[in-house]
Amino acid sequence: MKRLAFTIALVFATAAAAQAPRRVPLTGYVDRTGRVIEPATWEAGSRLFKGDWVAVRRGGKAGYLNLRTRATTGLVFDGTAEAHYDRALFVHGPEPVQIGDQWGYADETGRIVIAPRFAAAEGFDADGLAIVKVRDPSGFGQLTGMIDRAGRIVIEPRYDIVRPFRGAQLTGVSRAGRFGVIDRSGREVVPLRFGGIGAFAANGLAPATLYGGYGKNDSRWGYIDRTGRFVITERFFYAGNFTGDRADGGIDAPAGLARVALGPKEVGYINSTGTLVTRFAPGVIAWGVGPNGLARFQDMATARYGFADAKTGAIVVPARFAQVGGFDDHGLAAATEGERAGYIRADGQWAFPPRFTSTYDFDRLGQAQVIEDGQSRLIDRSGNVLATLTHGEGFYAQDSQFAAFRVFPGQENAPTRRFGGWTLDSTLFAVPETPSLMPAPTGTVRLGFVSHDGLVRWRIETEGWDVVLVNEEGPAAAPDVTRQDRMAALPEDAEALVALLLRQLENKTAFSIVAQPQDGSAQAIQAERVGRIAANHESYRAELRASAPDLARALAAMRARVTEQFGKLSGRPCMPPQCVY
Repeated sequence: MKRLAFTIALVFATAAAAQAPRRVPLTGYVDRTGRVIEPATWEAGSRLFKGDWVAVRRGGKAGYLNLRTRATTGLVFDGTAEAHYDRALFVHGPEPVQIGDQWGYADETGRIVIAPRFAAAEGFDADGLAIVKVRDPSGFGQLTGMIDRAGRIVIEPRYDIVRPFRGAQLTGVSRAGRFGVIDRSGREVVPLRFGGIGAFAANGLAPATLYGGYGKNDSRWGYIDRTGRFVITERFFYAGNFTGDRADGGIDAPAGLARVALGPKEVGYINSTGTLVTRFAPGVIAWGVGPNGLARFQDMATARYGFADAKTGAIVVPARFAQVGGFDDHGLAAATEGERAGYIRADGQWAFPPRFTSTYDFDRLGQAQVIEDGQSRLIDRSGNVLATLTHGEGFYAQDSQFAAFRVFPGQENAPTRRFGGWTLDSTLFAVPETPSLMPAPTGTVRLGFVSHDGLVRWRIETEGWDVVLVNEEGPAAAPDVTRQDRMAALPEDAEALVALLLRQLENKTAFSIVAQPQDGSAQAIQAERVGRIAANHESYRAELRASAPDLARALAAMRARVTEQFGKLSGRPCMPPQCVY
């Protein structure tokens, strides 16, 4: 009887969970100071984009929104094209919109300028052409072609793949797995007899393979001219374009050259005659050339990264980094060495002391996104912090003044608040999108303090139902000691927190000091700190008491924030600090 009762209860609970509404994250937008300029009210919105326009959706309808001017097409469409970090909307013409199951194009005001009649549509490029698809008359699949800004068919839809011209007079097309070449009138100038074709460059050459294909280990690549004749024979494991397209943080090869793979673990650069100009050592896989002529490479033997001269193949910066980005036009490249991340110059030396957990390349606006002390920040090329991002935004590789953030329904993403030396950061509780019998919200509300010398850090943070008190001492990049206490609830008041912090220090005077600091200044700081700790703990007590009023206000704000979040999400009859969990 008991087993039957348990089975019925479990089935009922599972059915209830399955019928629970799926929580969909909402999207909002911030500027580069981290200020919210568009609240998180959109059911969907562009995440990576360039420029000011984004695609948004709410209530089953979609449209486009300009984050700077607040102009909008209105939510009058059933679908819109997605924005991309490398393509700004409405720059080269109208944008795709869906009405019913057909796609057409609308301008910035929302006016339809090309009637919906396509099965799919992409945005216009600088050539004034857009790729469109129509349904195959056979009833299976779709056929691809191109239109101009007036909606006229330029390339008849009869291919599986049509590549953009991107300024060239010829481009590759594919049908039934075979590639050929067409001109701007749609005329097939090279029959569909190749296994793969790349982009034509100004020198009239494009990489191609006759019997192999993309991603096939047995394929060999060469280069064809505009007639489809191989002028550089198929002898490479891989063949890049001569076009100089940007890839992986820099130009793929120096101007006039193309990157090729001479074997499974050997690369080099060739000229338009097929002559090998640069040959890198076996096991050195190079790619991406920065404005300073340095190509980043990975040493396959050590899995470490460095930089080499793109013209000679000579190693300039040895492979000692766990990861590197490409050099920008100011001569800086992101790099990670051990637990430290920062930016190096062309000689491999740090531009400023590395202090980050992770780094991204500097963007076109001269800013880079980094992770420091568990927070995402924007910095300039001198390492100065321009903004602390509290919503998880992503400005990296994005030529825009704006970035997206996401929250979950019924919740609000609170920005960082400062209370004197104390900082309150709120990261939303993210309710799992998959229903669960035992929902367990995750996320963090963090209250932090950093001493004047930066070597002592305290914080209280909630993680789901847990509340943890953390004390770290030593350099932020690698603390000498970290103490963590799990608490039953938030401290009642500032004095209670002070008592907890001091209790952490009691009878714990042993410290693991770095035996070989990185430099003399670090050694001096360590020695001074050791002496101060050995003398007494009153310096810590004094620092805490000096900010006690601010601490009291910060604790009250944190308590209110956590109570608000728990109340919205858990439905528990008790709230912190009364709840014991």
